[in-house]
Amino acid sequence: MSEMAWSRVSDPAEIVKTGDEITVKVLRADEEKQKIALGLKQLSADPWSRVQEVYKVGQLRPGRVTRVAKFGAFVELEPGVEALAHASTFEPTGGAEGWRAQVAPGMTAEFEILAIEPEQKRIGVALVQDAWGRVEGSPRARPDIVPGARLTGKVERHEKFGVFIFLAPGRTGDIPISETGIAKEADVQRAFPVGADVEVVVLEVDPSGRRIRLSAKAVQEAREAEEVREWTERNAPSAEGLGTLADKLRAALKSQEK
Repeated sequence: MSEMAWSRVSDPAEIVKTGDEITVKVLRADEEKQKIALGLKQLSADPWSRVQEVYKVGQLRPGRVTRVAKFGAFVELEPGVEALAHASTFEPTGGAEGWRAQVAPGMTAEFEILAIEPEQKRIGVALVQDAWGRVEGSPRARPDIVPGARLTGKVERHEKFGVFIFLAPGRTGDIPISETGIAKEADVQRAFPVGADVEVVVLEVDPSGRRIRLSAKAVQEAREAEEVREWTERNAPSAEGLGTLADKLRAALKSQEK
């Protein structure tokens, strides 16, 4: 069956029927065992030979889930070209394998191309789970993950040194304990439950883009600064009031001097 088509074949009857006259290619001939191995897919071009021309990182492509494994879901982008949506690319749900509820064999959906390795015949994809405006086949308008950016992500997991935040498929950052903005004795897992939305500020992104340092405390500080600014603007005395107050202060000082 593996030589009948470039796509995955579960039943030979999908391709040929008894009595059909077909053209095949001889792959191997073993005279001792009296066996001849034939191929049918070799009569058409390998779809992977044009993958680099057709697919680009960031593109959105329709796909069909063919099977679900422990580590992710396999997705057929076209006959003979299968990609993998790794478990880590799904939005956290709060359960250890909650991502499985988001995909099922036979399901069709839109997927974002994350990585392409044509030599190894590997493509990494991620299920598109939002409704952002875009043109099919065009790069996804994902948020810019750069120092200073203020983003909303989902809590993915907890570690002794911090909290990991899912920002986008294939992009996870971490909030060090010192940047969570909570007291040392507070329960981090309760303050940042898995699957919860959290607003963060990007502090640092290494050149490879793999290590992203985040801060939730910076968001709190920015909110407090904004509240202080708004309060000050609302309660600031008028120019006339300031003049009157200044005059009174000067008069009081002169009386003390006398």
